[in-house]
Amino acid sequence: MSLFGSFKAAALDLYRGVLLAPLWWRVSVEQTVTRYRRSLLGPVWMASTTLATAFSLAIVFGSIFGGNTADTLPFIMIGVVGWSITGGILPEMANTFVNAAGVMQVRSLPLSFHAFQQMSKIFINFLHQIVGLWLVLIAMKLAVVPHWTLLLNMPIALLTGLFVSIPLGMISVRFRDINYMVSFIAQGLFMLTPVFWRRTQVSEEMRWIVDLNPFAHLLEIVRQPLLGNPAPMHDMHASLAFLGVAAVITLISLTLVRTRVVFWL
Repeated sequence: MSLFGSFKAAALDLYRGVLLAPLWWRVSVEQTVTRYRRSLLGPVWMASTTLATAFSLAIVFGSIFGGNTADTLPFIMIGVVGWSITGGILPEMANTFVNAAGVMQVRSLPLSFHAFQQMSKIFINFLHQIVGLWLVLIAMKLAVVPHWTLLLNMPIALLTGLFVSIPLGMISVRFRDINYMVSFIAQGLFMLTPVFWRRTQVSEEMRWIVDLNPFAHLLEIVRQPLLGNPAPMHDMHASLAFLGVAAVITLISLTLVRTRVVFWL
């Protein structure tokens, strides 16, 4: 097949993945329901770990950094939950095709189908965490009405995750050590991203760590609307640039190695 033919097949793969939206969404819902079948509290457990981490960090680092509790606690708690849909999903992205190996070896589906299905399951988990978060914030009388731009920013975050998961999932299938490496990198990114600290708390000389971190900008376009504020324009521009780069890399990856992935499983 020519290079143009391979590129056309890659674009068609993404298009067919979109058309199968009812199927991958249904599969994601069924997997979530099955995971907590016979559980008394069910989805509550899905949000409990993230919320426990968020609350603990908010208490500990809120005390260390000082400041107004009414401002610090929501900032850190929403930051941790926002991280779970941005940089925190990197290990799951790396396992996109490894986890789908059983289906890929017996069913002929677009490669992008498995990435869509993985991101939809992550989004369902995120929705559970958001509900739990707001219940906690309401109980603490710290909840605010999310800014309407969240409706525009969430698709950017989800599409970026989708486009990152495809090339990352491909290379993780070919080289299995990548899975462990990504988990290690995600832990480092969590500390280097302003999840529980603010960019203004870093010296001018070191702020490049935040400015050059695409996940820091992606986090802010999710966190700021949840705090009731529009995301800063420089974070929007950086996130859109990251999305564009990820989309290009995805198309290149699908063009070059789309047909080989199933043989690497």
